[in-house]
Amino acid sequence: MTQPSGQQAAPDPELDPADAARMLWEIEQIKQLKARYFRFVDTRDWDGVVALFSADCDLHSTLFPEARQPRDFFAKVALMITPGISVHHGHMPEITLTSWETATGIWAMYDCVQTDDGSVGYRGYGHYHESYRKDHGRGWLISGFELRRLRVDWFAGGSGSAR
Repeated sequence: MTQPSGQQAAPDPELDPADAARMLWEIEQIKQLKARYFRFVDTRDWDGVVALFSADCDLHSTLFPEARQPRDFFAKVALMITPGISVHHGHMPEITLTSWETATGIWAMYDCVQTDDGSVGYRGYGHYHESYRKDHGRGWLISGFELRRLRVDWFAGGSGSAR
C-alpha cells in the first residue's frame, strides 16, 4: 500500500508495518503543527502563526469574513485581542491522511480571551476544520482553515460576535 487510508474503523491487516509507522509519524507531525498554532496565538507570535500556513491557504471565518489570507486574518485578530490574554486548547483530533502529502483534520476547541481594557471577553467552544499539505522544505502546513463555533459565552464587558 502506497497511500494511507485513515478512514477504517480497524487497522488494515494489509498495511505494511513501515507504512503504519510512517502514518503515525505524519499524524504526530500534524499534531505538533497545531500545538505550535495554539502557542503562537497565545504568545502573540503573529509572524510565527502565519508561517504555519501555506501561501494559498483557503481561510474561512465568520469573525472576519473579508480576511481570506492568514496574514490579514491574524492582523485583525491581533488588533481585537491585544493587549490581553488568551488561552486556546485543541482536543481530540480526527486526522486523516489522504496521501503522504495531504491530510484533513477536525479539532474540538476551547478558547478564553480577555483584553486588558475589558472590551473583549469570552469563552468559545467549537471545532477547527482544516486541511494540510506537506512542503518538503517546511514540513506540514495548514492549507485550509475554518473555525466553526458552537457557543460563545461573553463576559466582563465583552460584546459582539466571535463567530
